[in-house]
Amino acid sequence: MAPALSFHGHQWTYNPVRGPCLVLLLVLSNLLLCQGNVCPSCGPDIFGIPLKFLRQTFSRVSSLSHDMGNLTTIMLNQFEEKYPQSKLEYINTINDCHTSCLHAPEEREMAEEMNNEDLTKWILMLQYLWTTPLFDLGTDHRIKKDLSDTIISSALKNIKKSHRLQRILERRFSQIIVPVRRILSEVRMYWSGYGSLVSRDEDVRHSALYNLFKCLRRDSRKVDMYSKILACRISDEC
Repeated sequence: MAPALSFHGHQWTYNPVRGPCLVLLLVLSNLLLCQGNVCPSCGPDIFGIPLKFLRQTFSRVSSLSHDMGNLTTIMLNQFEEKYPQSKLEYINTINDCHTSCLHAPEEREMAEEMNNEDLTKWILMLQYLWTTPLFDLGTDHRIKKDLSDTIISSALKNIKKSHRLQRILERRFSQIIVPVRRILSEVRMYWSGYGSLVSRDEDVRHSALYNLFKCLRRDSRKVDMYSKILACRISDEC
């Protein structure tokens, strides 16, 4: 099978992705092209929404994503304090995150080359894919037994903020949200790490939790970066 196509800004690049990842990237790329109101100049007038409402929207999104990023850092730091690195020596590398298939840009320079619709899409995709693992972290008693009260509290706060962020963007950009949710369902892209988090083997559980927190922090930083770029583009101060 040919390498997967990934859309970054206005350039096609090749990635060695196969199976569901290939299908997802191809369908998402076609979805963006079919929306019609793309913004090659990365200007503020996306989706035909007045600038005043866009400013309100992305200001709130930026604030929420900033808080969520701080909460995920707290969760990772707390876990590393409870289980020092010496106890995590069996973790040689971070496993692939369940969102790695998306190939969402990690460098600010790459993200700044993307138009506003693409950045909004990445934010929602990442939020949808983290809904289930965040909920399990904050509510499942079999998982919570390995977590501190601070981690559990942070997870619950993160769930609420993520839900608010999703609602804000869904109200403004429903013409993209519905197709994207359908795509995630059709390609069966979801988190499948629950079994490891409730394993009888303590090392397996801790390794899975450590990987989950590292992935969550990585993706939270992406969302925060995308949100800040969007907020800056429509601000009089940037």
